[in-house]
Amino acid sequence: MLIVNYGAGTNSTAMLVEAVNRQIQVDAIVFADTGSEMPGTLAYVSQFSTWLQSRGYPEVTVVKWIRRDGTFLPLHEWCERFVSLPSRAFGFSGCTSKWKQQPADKHIANLARVKAAHRRGKKVVRWLGYDADEPGRYERMRQGRARDPLYEWRAPLVEWQYGRAECVNTIASAGLCQPGKSACWLCPSTKRHEIDALQRQHPSLLKRALAIEEKADIDRKRIAGLGGSLNWAEYLKQPKMFAGLQPVDDACGCWDGE
Repeated sequence: MLIVNYGAGTNSTAMLVEAVNRQIQVDAIVFADTGSEMPGTLAYVSQFSTWLQSRGYPEVTVVKWIRRDGTFLPLHEWCERFVSLPSRAFGFSGCTSKWKQQPADKHIANLARVKAAHRRGKKVVRWLGYDADEPGRYERMRQGRARDPLYEWRAPLVEWQYGRAECVNTIASAGLCQPGKSACWLCPSTKRHEIDALQRQHPSLLKRALAIEEKADIDRKRIAGLGGSLNWAEYLKQPKMFAGLQPVDDACGCWDGE
């Protein structure tokens, strides 16, 4: 049994397109929605899901982190309620774990065929979208998950020797628009040019992100702002020598990230 962790970015999209090209059967495709995704991301997930189904592949199942009280709290609303920032701003990965990994893992573990495989002592194969241009990240994943008793974790793009250029070309050759970077609009890993893009394209989201940054009850001597060591508001006040614009395909719901 093969399950794909779909991130809705360039790598995982190319990985699935190439699975179709190679006629590799996929049993389930799971995307975790933080509730704070970029506006074009969910639209792309829907469009790509339709493309996959038209070729006999499963639809993309969208899952969310449901709290113990049975409610879903988007990442940005969590920050507002608890007057804090995404955990990555503090150097931790709790936001990824709670809003991405946990709901995907829970959904997959509860699939009937997965339960059946585990009862028989069989491992289920899961694909991740690491590409050949990031061998260090892949190696850490491989070593960290080598003893997982339930799942066999693989990075087929690395096995196929597909780097970012090959991923972009694979998507284009399928007649699909590029998904761009899949990330939350208040992600602490956002690069400077992506903050500029958010200001141009989604000023209301930027305004909300800056309000979260300003109100956060944090030690300002340790954490400058949303970017950890980078305060978004202060960065935006700085004069820009050039805009560093990249092409944007709004019709496809793409934005000018990576």
